[in-house]
Amino acid sequence: SATWWATGRDTAVVAAGERSVLGPLAVKRAEGTAQVADREGGARLLRISVDGLPPTKGYFEVWLMDRSHTRLVSLGTLGPDGSAVLPLPDNVDFAEYTLVDVSDQPFNGSPEHSGRSVVRGPLRL
Repeated sequence: SATWWATGRDTAVVAAGERSVLGPLAVKRAEGTAQVADREGGARLLRISVDGLPPTKGYFEVWLMDRSHTRLVSLGTLGPDGSAVLPLPDNVDFAEYTLVDVSDQPFNGSPEHSGRSVVRGPLRL
C-alpha cells in the first residue's frame, strides 16, 4: 500500500471543519485531535495530532474505519512528532467510514491493521 504525503503549495486550505477528539483505547494517556480541511480545488485533507503515544518498535498508522470496525482504509502514517496532514481519498463514502483510528503497527510487511488501536474518534466533515 502506498502512502501519499500532502506537501507544498497545493495544500492551501480554504475551509476547515469541526475538530474531533480522539480518545484513548489501549494506552490511557494517549489522546488526539483530527480535523478535515478543504483544499483549493476541492480535495480534502485530514490534519491529525496525537499526544501520549506509547513507545513502539514499529510505526503509527492512520485509518478510516466503518461503524462495525470491520472495514478500513489506510490514510498514511503519523510523523515522529505524532502528527500528519494526509489526503482523504475522493472515492470513499464518508457516510460509511465515520471513524478515525490510529494503530500501533509492527514492521512485518503486512498491510493489515494490527488490531492494536491506540486512539479512535469520529470523523467530522
